[in-house]
Amino acid sequence: MLFISDEFFVFLVVALVAVSVAPAGRFRSGLLLAFCVWFYASWSLPFMGLLAANIVVDYWLALAIHQSRSARMRRWMATLSVTMNLGMLAVFKYSGFVSTTSNDALRLLGTDLAVPVPELVLPLGISFYVFQAISYTVDVYRGVLEPTRDLPKLATFILFFPHLVSGPIVRAKEILPQLDRLRERPALADVIHGGRDFVLGFARKVVFADSFAVLADRTFRSPSQFGAVDLLIGLVAYAFQIYFDFSGYSQMAIGLARMFGIHFPDNFDSPYISGSLQEFWRRWHISLSRFLRDYLYIPLGGSRFGLGRTLFALSATMLIGGFWHGANWTFVVWGAIHGVGQAAALLYRERFRTPAQARFWESPAGNLAGWSLTMSTVLLAWVFFRAPTLAASVTYLRGLTTLSSGSEVLSVSSTQVVLFGLAVAIHLVAYFRPQLVLPWPRPVFAQGLLVGAGYFCCVAIKQADAPFIYFNF
Repeated sequence: MLFISDEFFVFLVVALVAVSVAPAGRFRSGLLLAFCVWFYASWSLPFMGLLAANIVVDYWLALAIHQSRSARMRRWMATLSVTMNLGMLAVFKYSGFVSTTSNDALRLLGTDLAVPVPELVLPLGISFYVFQAISYTVDVYRGVLEPTRDLPKLATFILFFPHLVSGPIVRAKEILPQLDRLRERPALADVIHGGRDFVLGFARKVVFADSFAVLADRTFRSPSQFGAVDLLIGLVAYAFQIYFDFSGYSQMAIGLARMFGIHFPDNFDSPYISGSLQEFWRRWHISLSRFLRDYLYIPLGGSRFGLGRTLFALSATMLIGGFWHGANWTFVVWGAIHGVGQAAALLYRERFRTPAQARFWESPAGNLAGWSLTMSTVLLAWVFFRAPTLAASVTYLRGLTTLSSGSEVLSVSSTQVVLFGLAVAIHLVAYFRPQLVLPWPRPVFAQGLLVGAGYFCCVAIKQADAPFIYFNF
């Protein structure tokens, strides 16, 4: 069920009403868990058993890690949990990629050997719930979280439908304490405020993202047919598409969780106003950035063992983060661009920047130059993220540097021009007026009417139940 579908609206209304009127206590939280199971089973019933087994194993391993007095045994069980989760992700998501790459290498060597390419269906949301399961057992191993002895509570954390499919990647230590609120009736204020966030995210998806997708899809489908200006418009359109698509989903997820009294952290903060790649990743997919920092960058050495180790940890983290997005060399290159870019900026700051240059980068002209360099790098990387193959990425980039016009012309409607302007304005407001608060009527009744009207306006505008981009990961 897509969040923007009519089917999901019915599901949400039934779930909210049922949870609200259910007797208080464990029955109410158990009922919500049943709805979470229903949500996932409606997508992937055959994989429900796999996910359930994964939850049970992590539950017992976390308890065993906490109870064991042997440091060696605790480390072994934590390693087992991480290996199990990553192994499951590797089998389903990367086995085909490894086989295809091996066959390409064998052909280059001139052999007739071939590795069978498995055709496996990717379990829905596996990239996200695997990370959350890993964070749970690792935090228990580190001693920053006491494991829950309530298996349904852990299952609700993993299966909670707002974040199950595409995040945000939430921490057990943030969410598990809040799940006790599920035994209470959802507060009307939470339902209304959650509904507002849900509708705003809905609008980001169907008004902005889907309109920009029309332009981006045309140019990326046949880049050789368009001139440089049209390709640049298509690339900027894709940058806005993926931002409004994913930030829209995240805001909808935050709103849905709020309706049940659970507070998720923000996942986006106007990333296209960033003056550096490091700042970009503090604003883009914040939950993933936190996960990569705490469970990959810091264990790889972080900034604790000198500049060389830091540069390695930074590059490796972004490279692995790129590969996590998909089993394709294009994602590896995308991650490498961000990793090398951040490492180069750090090396420049630590070794080559003079005091005069430092003063320049702090000036308005320096801020503009930093923003321009950052956005150029981000746009370059988006080409690899969006293109289906490396060859298609090269074709797109070659077209961007060619002054000749293409055989096709990209027509931009007046509505799309207005949306481009609004997209820029949203980021400018975030930069110049970060504390701006939108007007919100005071009576609860008026708030409910406004949320309802906004939802049905979005339903009227949407062209189709187009999947969110990150549903593919």
